[in-house]
Amino acid sequence: MLGGGDYVFVRFGLDAAFGVLWGNATHPNDVYLVAIKARYLGVGQVYDTTGRQILTNYPVRYWTLYALRLDNLVEFRDNDGDGIADYRRAWNATSGEFDWYSPDGDAVEKRADLNATWSRGNITRSSTATSRSWEFNLTATNLPYVAVNGTVPPGAVLDRVRFGFHLNASLEEIENVTVPNWRITIDTSRPRDLVQNVTRLENATFSGKVARYNLKWDQEIVGWDFGGGANRRLLLEFWALVGNLIPPAAANWLDRQFVSRQGDDGAARYESVAGSRTLDNRTGDLGTADRVRTTSPYLEFGGNWSRVGRLTWVTDSTVDGVTQPLYAQVLAARGIVTRGEAGGAYVGFVLLGGLSYARGATIQHDPEFATDVIAELTVPVDEGARVLIAVGVAVAVILVGLLAFVLTRKKKPETQPPAKP
Repeated sequence: MLGGGDYVFVRFGLDAAFGVLWGNATHPNDVYLVAIKARYLGVGQVYDTTGRQILTNYPVRYWTLYALRLDNLVEFRDNDGDGIADYRRAWNATSGEFDWYSPDGDAVEKRADLNATWSRGNITRSSTATSRSWEFNLTATNLPYVAVNGTVPPGAVLDRVRFGFHLNASLEEIENVTVPNWRITIDTSRPRDLVQNVTRLENATFSGKVARYNLKWDQEIVGWDFGGGANRRLLLEFWALVGNLIPPAAANWLDRQFVSRQGDDGAARYESVAGSRTLDNRTGDLGTADRVRTTSPYLEFGGNWSRVGRLTWVTDSTVDGVTQPLYAQVLAARGIVTRGEAGGAYVGFVLLGGLSYARGATIQHDPEFATDVIAELTVPVDEGARVLIAVGVAVAVILVGLLAFVLTRKKKPETQPPAKP
């Protein structure tokens, strides 16, 4: 799904995997920051249509992918001086990619595709009984430019892009956690159980463990060949992918019916200069670039109750040794559906955004990608629920299968029109 390559993952327990995927000499690719997690949406008291209770305190969980793709570096002329790149990109539903660039006030001059061969440095590991830490860097050199609305100097290349990653995972004991409690009525007379009704009950309280994952990455861009004239800036264009993973042969009556009814399919929320924003798979093109408010430097992803993850950044960068303001922007959100060869599927949305830097020969910045997951919830369940969880969910097998599905190679179109025809 994400294109293949090499990867490093760290995890606690069986409910989440967190790490980095990147392209190699065999499979050039973008750099992805990836979290696969089981979201606990509460517990369910499950009844059939006659009112007979089938399961008690059934853990309601759903598999979610949260990923950040570092896609392009884009040079633009900031004609209106607002610090962000005003342009649009078409969405190609066939290829599942954003396509040509169309200026919308600011001219997009050229770009460098981060779909490349990346070299990994040594990995430094440390661990305790309740924490793990991995550090390494990825470097790509001599990246070619692609002309968009401008021209490329003959023989010019981007000298170097380096990302230094600091992955941290910790396990924390939690007490008196309040979770939603649901009465779920299912029709068991059908070949496949069907949810008939869901009613919110009084919240339940349990204890357990939470695994917290965060990844800081130091980014360094060296030797960008800016064109002449004033107001030139550089944008790190990224995709944020959020959605639900349906593993092959493991879908049950909790699948999209329950999650959709509770408004936990997933959405992006942030504060723009124009006010609060919520984006999901129905949003489409925003029409014009939306600048994120500098006093709220984050994008939050989640549902009505459960949290998926958060992308945060400091609003200053270092350009040629001098502190310069950084601006973040959002351009679009598009619904996507990807199906695996074995029958699994990913249903969600992709948000197109960017981080905008001042012009300079060396640009440095360090955002953060984070998530957390209930790694263990001490819930008293009856034997029927234990059997259903073991046979119908098979957590460890599902996580391994989802990793394989997510990391498999996706063929990227060999050519993408750089500008609107």
